[in-house]
Amino acid sequence: MSDETQKPAPLPLPLRLLRGVGRLVATVALTSVLAGVGTFAWLEQAPDTSPHTEVVDVTQLIHIDTDRIATPTDTAELRRQVAMHDGPISIGGGRFSMGGQIATEQTLFLDMREMDDVLALDVENKTARVEAGITWRTLIEHLDPHDLSVKIMQSYANFTVGGSLSVNAHGRYVNEGPVVHSVRAIELVLADGTLVRCSRDEHSDLFWAAVGGYGAVGVIATVELDLADNVPMARSVARMHVDAFEDWFAENIRGSDSAIYFNADLYPPAYDDLVAITFSETDQPLTVTERLQAGGESSSAEKFMYWWVSEAPLGKEARSEVIDRLRLADQPVIWRNYEASYDVAGLEPASRESSTYVLQEYFIPVEHFADFVPKMAEVFTKHEVNVVNVSIRHASAEPDSLLSWAPGETYAFVIYYKMGTDEAAWKHARTWSREMDEAILDAEGVWYLPYQIHATPEQFHRAYPRAEELFAVKRRVDPHYQFRNKLWDAYLPPTAEYGGASDEETIRARLATREGWNRPEDQTFLTLPEWLIVYSADELGAFLDDHRPSEFPYFAAIGQFWTNYRAVYGRVRDHYEFNTGYHLMIGVIGASYTVEMAGKGLYEHTLGRLFESAARVPEEDAYARITAEYGAFTHHTPWYAFDFPAARASLADVDGAGLRGTERQVVTRIELTLKSWWAWCIGAGTGAAYDPEAERLEVWVRGDRALLDDIDGLTVLDDLGGRDHLVSVPRYEPFTAAALTLARRDVDIVSIAGGERLLVQVQADRDWDDGAQWAHTVVEWPMLSDPGRKRVAFEVPVRRLDAVVPALESSGATIEHVYDF
Repeated sequence: MSDETQKPAPLPLPLRLLRGVGRLVATVALTSVLAGVGTFAWLEQAPDTSPHTEVVDVTQLIHIDTDRIATPTDTAELRRQVAMHDGPISIGGGRFSMGGQIATEQTLFLDMREMDDVLALDVENKTARVEAGITWRTLIEHLDPHDLSVKIMQSYANFTVGGSLSVNAHGRYVNEGPVVHSVRAIELVLADGTLVRCSRDEHSDLFWAAVGGYGAVGVIATVELDLADNVPMARSVARMHVDAFEDWFAENIRGSDSAIYFNADLYPPAYDDLVAITFSETDQPLTVTERLQAGGESSSAEKFMYWWVSEAPLGKEARSEVIDRLRLADQPVIWRNYEASYDVAGLEPASRESSTYVLQEYFIPVEHFADFVPKMAEVFTKHEVNVVNVSIRHASAEPDSLLSWAPGETYAFVIYYKMGTDEAAWKHARTWSREMDEAILDAEGVWYLPYQIHATPEQFHRAYPRAEELFAVKRRVDPHYQFRNKLWDAYLPPTAEYGGASDEETIRARLATREGWNRPEDQTFLTLPEWLIVYSADELGAFLDDHRPSEFPYFAAIGQFWTNYRAVYGRVRDHYEFNTGYHLMIGVIGASYTVEMAGKGLYEHTLGRLFESAARVPEEDAYARITAEYGAFTHHTPWYAFDFPAARASLADVDGAGLRGTERQVVTRIELTLKSWWAWCIGAGTGAAYDPEAERLEVWVRGDRALLDDIDGLTVLDDLGGRDHLVSVPRYEPFTAAALTLARRDVDIVSIAGGERLLVQVQADRDWDDGAQWAHTVVEWPMLSDPGRKRVAFEVPVRRLDAVVPALESSGATIEHVYDF
């Protein structure tokens, strides 16, 4: 018997074939699973492409979701933004207000910080003209080489000039008072985009309404300022009981020719002991030679000190008796600009997650100082307010601004306190703040308005009796109540007569019960990958008219599909419920598109290119025609409904002569046969898995009824009251035509099938970038058939379509598609 192992008998041929097929199927299945897992992981890493529309104040307690954030860079752009926006507008600079005075929901938020140029500087006459978004620090950096300084500003240099003027801020300057005392003129952008120069002599009603008017009447664009000399200053310190303060101030500070900066720190928790700190002009030699402070965050030791003073037992006493006595022991001589260049980052705590630092400020007539201090202390003590510091400043009278906080000579009490970040802490602050407001009113004083909004409307009007004059000016120059923020929401709420064009809440409730009204808003984004395939077919058809098939970038087309899907996936992932069915559909069509384009690319770049050595044949023209017809068909009908057999049959009319003609006949017929089979599968699967898609959408519009006539496909379904109407429009490409017609007729689209945002796609030159100032860019990609052009998909609030469409078209872009739901 042989020692050799007997070999097994070979399997019959049918079994070997079956085994091979099984291995192939297993390999394909495993590869598909791994590709699917990898693709999903890649999608999950997609950045959030939603527009950054949230505005947060420095305390991180106020979070406001606006419609859009715009960053104008000059007055002309600012005017365009305002003029072309027919909805509410809010305005912000450094975002150091603490109650929402810079914004409210669903507004165009104008971030003014890019308007930061010095427009003119007259060194001899000590004046400067600046854009409103410039910070005091930046202005000081321009002034310092000329030995000039800001005349009046806050204690910290991070605030913008326009923001400071809109709240009529003050600092520690002796005998100066509000910043308006250093302002010669402003340029104000009104609600219609008009630019008005305002001063005490020109449009004085607007000047005094804008100064300290918290953005009620317009946007401050530029400011003309008086300046001061940058001089050496020496610090002096005096410690005293609070009862001795008024006499000391009258003798040493009021009327002083040399004192420049003054403040007194009143120490909690007893509020009976203070230290007065004065910087006076001097001819002594400098002890600090730096002209400006470096800025930046406080050190870990300083952060710990703030925590200790605010939280540790006897922390406040330690500050009063130890820390400040050491800190203020010397008598430095510094430049005025050095003291003016404090960075607010030095106050930033290690975290604001569970607690934060907040300001309040009270303006008390000098004659009521002695009566108010014990009442203030009583409120703080009664409610256990965690006061870190009370800084006392002095302000001369400014009675002309409509929301003046210093109608006479005034002491300012700047309260720096710590509070929790939860709702209970906010309610606690509201309780004691309203009690404090009554004490302030009893002292014939007012509280400052840039901070948390706690006062009742009744208290507000008692404190600011000229507010109605401001509101009258606002109604005149802002007739549609465009300039909005949380302050005016509280004290000038919109009404049907002013600011409320219709009873929107009633209409929304009525439509919400309507069958078929609410459609998934995320589909405006998720349809982008589908339409990319449509436009890819268009591009390929146009490309093949005068190019050979091997020249088309098939693999780049695959990359565009998945990159665009990733962009919209990042947009919807964290903002909408996961739409399993739609994502599954995109995955299926994406996989089939990838296989199709990869197959074409592999063939056309290899064997196909070899056959292209011959001249162009009629079969190439026929394939270009079929591709173009297929692209045009998919603009209005699902791709799988295309008549692939008829397209294949049309090839019989082409000669097919020569090697190249035969090769094109064979390749094209194979492609159309495979597509026909796959289309049947997808059509059957779609019919089984999904309900038939609605062919029309319902749209809530606002405009004159006559403007809705003669729009193709549009049907008026119902009058909703006033100028509001419910209309029906066709979906897909006809929707684009209807939406653009409405927008061009200045009809306001309030909602589309319950949705508030939609995607607008444009074609533009490759270097075009004007669209970002009007809408948020979700994704852009080059046109493969025309390297000098690109497509850009913008996210647009539905209500702004009538403003965005003409803006995009006038900037040189062609609107190609408006994505429905």
